Amino acid sequence: MVKKIIRVRPSGLCAGVERALKILELEVEKNQGRTIYCKHQIVHNKKVVGEFEKKGVKFVEDLSEIPDGAVVVLSAHGTSPEVLKQAEKKDLKVVDAVCPLVTKVHLEAKSFSEKGYFIVYLGHKDHPEAIGVLGEAKGNSVLISNLEEAKKLKLFGKAVLLTQTTLSLDETAEIIDFLTSHWPSLELPAGKDICFSTSNRQKAVRELAKKVELILVVGSINSSNSNRLRELGEKEGVGSYLVDGPEDLKSDWFEGKEAVGITAGASVPERLVDKVIVGITEKFGGKEEELVVIKEEVKFKL
Repeated sequence: MVKKIIRVRPSGLCAGVERALKILELEVEKNQGRTIYCKHQIVHNKKVVGEFEKKGVKFVEDLSEIPDGAVVVLSAHGTSPEVLKQAEKKDLKVVDAVCPLVTKVHLEAKSFSEKGYFIVYLGHKDHPEAIGVLGEAKGNSVLISNLEEAKKLKLFGKAVLLTQTTLSLDETAEIIDFLTSHWPSLELPAGKDICFSTSNRQKAVRELAKKVELILVVGSINSSNSNRLRELGEKEGVGSYLVDGPEDLKSDWFEGKEAVGITAGASVPERLVDKVIVGITEKFGGKEEELVVIKEEVKFKL
């Protein structure tokens, strides 16, 4: 029987996602009766996307699916310059909800590319953030996703390493150490590309793992940062699972567990975490506690 449910903070919505969701909400309110389109899922959360679909938002992967002159919101993950050119040709009203920290990496890629640098991008293949950033490099780049791929690199001339904002700190540290030791001339941009919210949530899970026997990460399967939190919990020696909601809870996870930890990916609103906690208490018992590891107070302006 579960005795305590420890909700760690920070967890859930980050400043960039909160801003993106607000932007899409405002467009829905401003354009009552008019279909709002969104290029890619506004954020990687199944339930959040479903809520917007009920409000009439249509999520598309290609701008060819959008009629000329329509309103399109670009997702928080960032968009390739080629997509923006296509939107201009279709006379779309573009509202960009990209996270400012992703924009930072776009600007780095564009700047280094214009200076003749070869860009090594550490990220997940086919992730929209990676596609958007590499679009700034105009082909003078390579994407790597793991240490094995890093070991196959052959670098010449000016090169710089950029990273996806939602990666694991541990994993990137190992790869960056290898690359910089083998290619001392490889440059790193001023400031780290992995966002502070991603870093903070990973630090919080490390602390949470010291106090619980099971970790549940509220988040969707296509959420990079949610998956990294689950993997980190496992690495810390605690059984960790990804759930979208209370319907995903499995009884065998809770057998013999008295202390359960709860965190959430950066695209998960507080209300979804609340529902999971209620689901646990109703099925398995437990009283909620809170573990504050880091206080986050950053907000991004619209």
